[in-house]
Amino acid sequence: MIAKWIDAASGRVFYNLGKAVTKWPAPFILLPLVASGLLGYFGLIGLVVDDQFAPDTAETFPTLLALKDVGFFGSGDAMTEVIIQSKDGGDTLFRDDVVEEVLRLHRELTTANTTSGETFSTLCIRDPFTTECVLSGVLQLMITAGSGSALRAMNLTYPYYNPNRADGDLGMYFGSELGGVEISKDSSAILSSKALHLTYNVQANLSQWIDTFRQTCSGFESESIKVNYIALTWMEDEVGTLPARVAPYIVVVVGTLILFSVVSCMTLDWVLTKPWLAVMGVLSVVLAIASSMGALLLGGQSFPALNASIPFLLLGIGVDDMFVLIAAWRKCDERLPVQERMGRAMSDAGVSISITSITDCLAFTAGITSVFPSVRSFCIYAAMGVAFDFLYQITFFAAFMSLTGRRERANRHCLTCRPVLPKSEAHDKSAAYRLCCAAGVSRQEGMFDNPSSEEFNKDPLLNRLLYNNLVPFILKPSSKVVIILLYAAYLGVAIWGCLQVRIGITNQRLVAEDSYVRGYYDAVDTHFQTYGRKVDIFISEPQEYWTLDVQQAVLDKLQAFDQSQYFHDTSETGGVWLLDYLRFLNQTGNSIAAKNKTLFLQILNGQFLPTVGRQYLRSVNITNITTGITASRFFVVPKNMITPSERGRAMMTEARSIADREPLRMKAYSYDFFQLDHLDAIPPSSVQTAGIAVAIMFVVCFLLIPHWAAPFLATLALASINVGLLGYMTLWGVNLDIISLVSIVICVGFSVDFFAHMNYTYVTSKAATPEEKITETMRAVGMPILQSSLSTILGISVLAFFPAYLFRTLFKTVFLVMVFGAAHGLVILPILLTSLRPCASADQKNCERGGAPPDVAEGHIMLKSDFQTEIPPESLSIPPERLKILNSLRETIL
Repeated sequence: MIAKWIDAASGRVFYNLGKAVTKWPAPFILLPLVASGLLGYFGLIGLVVDDQFAPDTAETFPTLLALKDVGFFGSGDAMTEVIIQSKDGGDTLFRDDVVEEVLRLHRELTTANTTSGETFSTLCIRDPFTTECVLSGVLQLMITAGSGSALRAMNLTYPYYNPNRADGDLGMYFGSELGGVEISKDSSAILSSKALHLTYNVQANLSQWIDTFRQTCSGFESESIKVNYIALTWMEDEVGTLPARVAPYIVVVVGTLILFSVVSCMTLDWVLTKPWLAVMGVLSVVLAIASSMGALLLGGQSFPALNASIPFLLLGIGVDDMFVLIAAWRKCDERLPVQERMGRAMSDAGVSISITSITDCLAFTAGITSVFPSVRSFCIYAAMGVAFDFLYQITFFAAFMSLTGRRERANRHCLTCRPVLPKSEAHDKSAAYRLCCAAGVSRQEGMFDNPSSEEFNKDPLLNRLLYNNLVPFILKPSSKVVIILLYAAYLGVAIWGCLQVRIGITNQRLVAEDSYVRGYYDAVDTHFQTYGRKVDIFISEPQEYWTLDVQQAVLDKLQAFDQSQYFHDTSETGGVWLLDYLRFLNQTGNSIAAKNKTLFLQILNGQFLPTVGRQYLRSVNITNITTGITASRFFVVPKNMITPSERGRAMMTEARSIADREPLRMKAYSYDFFQLDHLDAIPPSSVQTAGIAVAIMFVVCFLLIPHWAAPFLATLALASINVGLLGYMTLWGVNLDIISLVSIVICVGFSVDFFAHMNYTYVTSKAATPEEKITETMRAVGMPILQSSLSTILGISVLAFFPAYLFRTLFKTVFLVMVFGAAHGLVILPILLTSLRPCASADQKNCERGGAPPDVAEGHIMLKSDFQTEIPPESLSIPPERLKILNSLRETIL
């Protein structure tokens, strides 16, 4: 069997490595320190946060590039935006005090100086005919009217205001500028408006203007109005700052994990306690984090904000291997020389942590296939971190473990490293010495030669509780029934939660809770959903708009949008230059120009666009009269749209479908489509990533765990834990988005960790019955599993207090994975193993390891390999009679 050969070969490698790090610890300590210092310094100094939440399959980004290539700016986009509401929640349009404050804010924005001494008035986009700054329509009316009462006298209508349509005036579209509008029952006259949406666009020095804009808006104080604002670069400005804000929390986590590790490694024996080794275990993880991140950053890998959570995750994961190695060390016979004991400990634990590290790395590697760049980057950093952690655990940490072994062998105190007397030899010492110093194993009175002595079986209290109390309890028939019922309840609630899964992530959840962005999008969701953000329908190829065929094709497309349940009627919202131009030709007595190329282009370029059609100047590209119209667009307005939502996704799909219809194939673009593309890609990407991760896990378990049932049990456990994760995270308020997608990948890796430790130890156990096997397994890895779960939860626990959804979601999902994984590993899996009884009776031979280095069980030396060297009497404190038998056995085998 392949698994047996790999198991035996890797066991020999780790056995020899354990002996090597004991013999030459210095290079195994110094090299990781130097590598981490160099990689960490030169890599992290160039750290730049680069967020890309849109999937690679998204159509929106190439569509936006095509829109910009023809010189258009998104109709619903703006460089800087303001939403104004009255502090008392009332009207913002017709109240004199509110209008006065709005105009004061406008004056401050337009007169504020940038760092180069320019103002909005010098930077703004100007009307090419009037040379005035292009402003929001409602703001222009406010400036003209000067007061709220004067505005009321204008009899404004909603969503379209067109008092002079008979004179050819195209009017103003207020759908995106007024929110929370109350209109008259018998007309479209505006009675009140609870929110104003103003935009300020510039044509140069955008970054300087944005800084000035943000400073002015954040510093604006008023008793009448509250101002929410946003800038085009909000994603970089706000999401990009999250890593720097969360970095100080790492210090708290390191301190907490050091304390937890020290306490976990403490015993009542001052010699066998390993506080400094626990500190080195955490330091090993810190070095791995610095090395992995530094190496990737030096290689040019991008660093999304979500990656700032990786150090917290790796700190928890890395400490796991430390616990397994320490448990293997404790399991070995203390009578062995340090070098031999270290080799056997590494042989015992090395294969187990190799399996978990490989599965973690490969699970994260599966995430690299995701269509989301942020998820790919996260998985690359996490996989590299796990790889470096594994490397440093078997070198850097193992070297310190060998030094700790030498200290224990010399019976030295864990803190002072000075030799102390065992308690049995410290009767003549003071009470303080016996309490704080006396410890270790006496080599007198036959203690060191007695393999059954309790001195050689000092398991921590928690470990004794697991195999002496938990195992007998869960193996009782009555307990199994109760556990099965509880599991059925767990699965039922999880499935119920899965049926309520919400997909997608809102813009508010991308930023910190104290971000100015949240207030802006909260106001959008509250007041600006009836008339959503404009959707541009454009074509970038020349068309003969003066022909009946093209005009009819445009009319057919408009009719399709008008009949859609997702869009307002275009006659209500306007925004179609061709319709307004044809109407203009009829009103001015030039209807013949609608079918004549020369007249069509001359009147369009010379009369319509410079006058009543100025709003379409950036919707029609006319190079010259000869070339014609090279590109054009119109916009449609979504109806009752909340993003992200299934309705929003359906709206996007329908907009693209209608736009792409023959004979006039066009494209659809809206800024909201970035978010909706994410919504569209999450379900298939989640299934694909989880499927690849599970398949990889199946193969790894098949190759590395020497029993045919292992991969099937692992798959069942993974399915159970993933269903639990998806269901319970939904009930906990977590959506299925890119963060939870990362958590699904983590779930696969961590679940296999727990399973691999238990199953590997179980199938390689030499105990006679399944019950004895599971007891021995729980004694060997039960405590490390519990410790690793707690350490991982501690590692990410501080994220629960960070005011950002990105990091709190990671805490919630990893917490669920740890709890469910530990429960499956410590309770469900033992019941399955003892019920299905793999490796029982005749099947035992299939579970035995072959070709592994020496093992020690119950104080007896079991030689499996390395029979080439005769055992010298001085190497072990073994009675001569037994040593003679062992050497005879060696000669017989050879």
